[in-house]
Amino acid sequence: MAWAALLLAFAAVPASVVQVIQPFDDPRDPPSWRPLTDAEQALHELGLTVFNTSWRPAGAARAERIDGLGPVFNAASCDACHSNGARARTAVEPGLIPVSMVVQLGGPDGKAADPSYGHVLNTAAIDSYQPEAQIRLSYTERRGRYPDGQPWSLRVPTYRFEEMRLGPLRNDTVIKPRLAPALFGSGLLDAVPVAGDSATGRFGWQGNVPSLAAQTAQAFAQDMGLTSADFAQDDCGAADTRCRAAESGGEPEVSDEFLAAVIAYQRLLAMPESPALEQPYEKAGLALFERHGCANCHRNSLPVSGIEGLASIAPYTDLRRHDLGPGLADRSVSGKVQPSRWRTAPLWGLGHAVRRPPYALLHDGRARSIEEAVLWHDGEAASARRRFERSTVAERNRLLDWLSAR
Repeated sequence: MAWAALLLAFAAVPASVVQVIQPFDDPRDPPSWRPLTDAEQALHELGLTVFNTSWRPAGAARAERIDGLGPVFNAASCDACHSNGARARTAVEPGLIPVSMVVQLGGPDGKAADPSYGHVLNTAAIDSYQPEAQIRLSYTERRGRYPDGQPWSLRVPTYRFEEMRLGPLRNDTVIKPRLAPALFGSGLLDAVPVAGDSATGRFGWQGNVPSLAAQTAQAFAQDMGLTSADFAQDDCGAADTRCRAAESGGEPEVSDEFLAAVIAYQRLLAMPESPALEQPYEKAGLALFERHGCANCHRNSLPVSGIEGLASIAPYTDLRRHDLGPGLADRSVSGKVQPSRWRTAPLWGLGHAVRRPPYALLHDGRARSIEEAVLWHDGEAASARRRFERSTVAERNRLLDWLSAR
């Protein structure tokens, strides 16, 4: 059976078990959310192998089918950013940014790439090439108090660009730091019908990628410098002629077979089971979540289609984009705030992340805790944040404990 046909068959197999949340007995081996057929298991294992593979430069000795890396890139394997399918498992601290963070670049319209550096500022390179830049992160503390007098503190990030190989970025280039999200449940989100308007999107921190397949192919190309049939150009900037002339690892570098396998591997990854709360605490936390207005965007039910026996999932997102205020907005090199709309981040799997430190939250890892992530909400979410701030210490802790169990 051709690999493309096998991938279609993989997606079409009826779900005999529809419990999409599973215990992760070994976090290094995340389970699927339903049993796999023998053919699916073979494709799953190939996908896992490709996911964990460190790719090599074009022409490398004995590289066989895993060459074509770069020539500039951020990570040499999928697992380097999405460790065992999880969100970036790192504390994002001052200094050089971690490998699991990429800095995307945009033009003044928020879409066009930087002409010198492309869509992503690549911080690594193969031999005989130089990285495009090094990116250094620092923070200033912003402190305040709740109405009841309890203190809080937030970190405000600043990025400094060093060793810029092709000269400085333009002042109107938009800086878009992005931390690698978890891949758990990706196939389930891919099955959610979304409206065809600009306010909805399944993948990417800003909901600008329509499907799991597109997200995977884009990551190969822009973060690893690996082309595929779905994304035939890597991320050399238009002005970087040497990068554009680099040796290719094949046409395409990621074969259809390997791309299909990685997509298939992600498609049936289960959501990790979270620690259970005692019923009174579960009810009280949910009541606060709804009363504060969090559930208006972090919806606990979305429909899915194309999966027999499964009508809905509980990801705690509406998969819509919202303005969360200037504090979280992207900025240009000159510091100008850019209009920024963020896809409501799914909350399922949050408990799995926060009980396995180190971890960092929000799109750029600035939040060191769930509390800080809540306090950054503004814009369309300002009223929900203010209700959280005005609640008692006990109520805030109850809600935070409830969120830690999602």
